[in-house]
Amino acid sequence: MRRFVSLCALFAALGTGTSEAIAQVHGHDGSVITGRTVGANNDVLFFQAGWPGISASLIHGATPKVDLGGIFTFNYGFEGDVNAPVVPGLKLQGLLRANFTDSGKLNLGINFAPGPLFYFFRGYPTVIGMDVPIGLAVGIRASPNVNVGLMFELPMFVVFGTSRYDGQLVLPILFGGGVEYFIERNLALTFTMKMGPMIYTASDFTDFDFQALFGLAVKL
Repeated sequence: MRRFVSLCALFAALGTGTSEAIAQVHGHDGSVITGRTVGANNDVLFFQAGWPGISASLIHGATPKVDLGGIFTFNYGFEGDVNAPVVPGLKLQGLLRANFTDSGKLNLGINFAPGPLFYFFRGYPTVIGMDVPIGLAVGIRASPNVNVGLMFELPMFVVFGTSRYDGQLVLPILFGGGVEYFIERNLALTFTMKMGPMIYTASDFTDFDFQALFGLAVKL
C-alpha cells in the first residue's frame, strides 16, 4: 500500500512538472487585444489587416500596468462605415493602454489612441480630422496559449470643416470580441471583430460600422 501511494505521489509530481514545463514553453504573460498589458520593459510589434485597412503598432511596456506606443494606419474604408465609398485614408496615433485589474484568469483594461486622420475623397477637399477613440477590454485566459477578449469601444473622431462632412463629431458605438493565439511565447496570431452604429451627430443620420482584422504580434 505504501509503495502504491508513493508511486501515485511520484506520478502527480511528474504531471505537475510537465504541466509547468508546457506552460513555460507555450504560455504567455502579455496581450495586445485584452485588458492585460504587454509587460514591463517589453516591446511588441503588432500588425493588423482586414476591413477597414491595415496598421502597424509599436507597443512598449512602460510599467507592469501601462503600455505606451504608436499606430500607423492605412485605411480603404472610411473608419469602417460600410455605406461610405472605398477611399484611401491615413492615420497616425499615439497609444495608451492601462490595466485596471488582473486576477490571472480575468483582466480589465482601457485603451486610448488619439491622433490626426486624413481621407482623400475623389472630387472633394481632403477630409482632415482628429481621432479620439477610447475603449474597454475584458480578457479571459482560456488556456496557457489562448486569450479571449470582449470589447466595448467608442472610436469617435472629429471632422474639421470640409465640403463633404461640414465639420462634426462622428460617434461609432462598437461591441465585439477577439481571440489571441500564441504560437510561441513571443509570437501570437489574433482576430478581432467589432460592429455597431456610427452616428454622424451634425448630419442627422446613422450608418453601420463594421471592423474585422487579422493580426500578428511579435515580441522583440
